Amino acid sequence: MEKTFRKIGLVGGVGWPATILYYEGLCRAARASLPGGSPRLAIESLDMRETLALRGTPGNPQSWTGFDATFRDALSNLERGGCKIAAIASVTPHARFSDIIDGISIPVVSIVDAAVQTARKHALTSVIVLGTPVTMTGVWFHEALRASSIDCPDIVTQDDIQEIADLLEKHFYPGRGAEGRAALLGICHRLAESRPSSAIVLACTDFSTAFPEFATGAVIEVEGLTFLDAGLAHIQAILSAATIHS
Repeated sequence: MEKTFRKIGLVGGVGWPATILYYEGLCRAARASLPGGSPRLAIESLDMRETLALRGTPGNPQSWTGFDATFRDALSNLERGGCKIAAIASVTPHARFSDIIDGISIPVVSIVDAAVQTARKHALTSVIVLGTPVTMTGVWFHEALRASSIDCPDIVTQDDIQEIADLLEKHFYPGRGAEGRAALLGICHRLAESRPSSAIVLACTDFSTAFPEFATGAVIEVEGLTFLDAGLAHIQAILSAATIHS
């Protein structure tokens, strides 16, 4: 049976370090699946300053109109460029996923669905979600996990959310994820003290840059903690959806 790949479209740039990991991850996974092969792929890279400025207010759908349109336009550009499947290489826009993909004809692979499926595959029954303030203060990621009978305790405080946001700004968005690893692990250990059996879901694609261990799979053990990398789970789901068997 011959294997090929549909052309993949990525909305990237938010942030750019994660986009690099997505491109590399898709190419490496494709090569492992089809020796010598690589997927046809296009990237629509957005300006993170613009997308941050366009973020709306929780509970006010109208305030997200510009944000939604920016990502929808990027997906439309990829569709017009011949992409047959698409994905957004960032978790936060998935808070607006159904609105963003409205009117897009090609399939758009959800990072939330990919993370939930990976958690179920690895029999994770309790998780702590870490990401941007939009992700951690929203209910959409947590509800998707709970709908699959995965416990998702509300133990992250406002101080934790701000500390993680500061860490993203200082280390991860500028592409210095390795420098932020120790501080991020410190936060994870502190949160895990009250829920030692819970895995940590890294629900921000830029966090992946601090963990080269994820080269071995989307679920890993580091310093006695179990981590699920939503970004790598997404990469695997994208390539699976793009694969054609003929």
